[in-house]
Amino acid sequence: MFNFLKPKFSTGCLPDPVDSRDRIYDEVAAVGEPVDWEKGFDVEKELNVKTGFKNQDGSSSCVGQGWSYYIALLNALETGSYKDVSAKSIYSQIFIDSPSGGAYIRDGGKLIVNWGALFEGTLPSYDGGRPPKEAFMRDRSWKSSDMDRLAKILRGKEYRRIGGASDIDLYAMAIRDNYGTVGGVKGDNSNNSWRTFEPQPPKSYKWGHCLFFGKFGVDKLGKYIATPNSWGSRGTDKLHPDGWQKLRENYFNTGNMFNAWTLLDKPNEQILSGTAERIIKNYEKKIVMEGEGKGRIGIIINGKLSEVLTDRRSAASLYVMNNNGYGVTVKTSLFDELPNTNKF
Repeated sequence: MFNFLKPKFSTGCLPDPVDSRDRIYDEVAAVGEPVDWEKGFDVEKELNVKTGFKNQDGSSSCVGQGWSYYIALLNALETGSYKDVSAKSIYSQIFIDSPSGGAYIRDGGKLIVNWGALFEGTLPSYDGGRPPKEAFMRDRSWKSSDMDRLAKILRGKEYRRIGGASDIDLYAMAIRDNYGTVGGVKGDNSNNSWRTFEPQPPKSYKWGHCLFFGKFGVDKLGKYIATPNSWGSRGTDKLHPDGWQKLRENYFNTGNMFNAWTLLDKPNEQILSGTAERIIKNYEKKIVMEGEGKGRIGIIINGKLSEVLTDRRSAASLYVMNNNGYGVTVKTSLFDELPNTNKF
């Protein structure tokens, strides 16, 4: 199904098993606006953000990498800034338990809708700053109730499969309407093109790789969809000023695209740490919550925030006080992951 290109660059995407319960994006696209290839779409320009280039190194975590790009951009759509999402938080929960690992793309979408994802700052996908190996990406010792609570911030609403895997227009429509797609490609790298800006279809199918696609357009070489990949930066050139790789119609016409998915987002959930939730639950009267950390001062009545009073602060603790003047300070390293919105 897949193998390693080189020790430095690996794949890890398996064709999803057929499931009649899948919701199909094509049904939505049938009533959508036609694609304007000359106008194109660039998710970085649309959201006024810049993505980093991920490097999965010797791990087979491409499915986690692809989805993490997508979730980070959907979060940027809501918050106005790009914040890396942890590929490890996704891959470590969906990998195939075999010597070479890998994952199904559907499982990543399902996890994001049912559980969510974590920010890179909460759960690093790099081992001491170095690109990861497979064992590091599979490790699940980080799982806890507090991490589960934080993951809810980034939950999606619905994932849909793109049925027309040979239809580049359908992919482009999904990129435009849903700010991206995550899909599989077949390859063999016999012509070394995957180290370049213009990967070419394989002569024979030797591996499957998962990619996030967030751009499309037409240039002097024809139509394309574009990906940042997860093998590190390639620099730039005149035809690829953003450093993204371009896959063209020949990849679609030769049947080398598979299992593309698109995601419907929903507003970030507002959460508190478990410690703060337990303290607040004990107070049934009106209390004042003062965010000395990256939170906000607000009024909570019966455990629900009703009003925001001031802007962000700068430390890392939480003071909860009841209306009699008695309170407690809660310190938590997870507190700075609270979303930056007009709610707490």
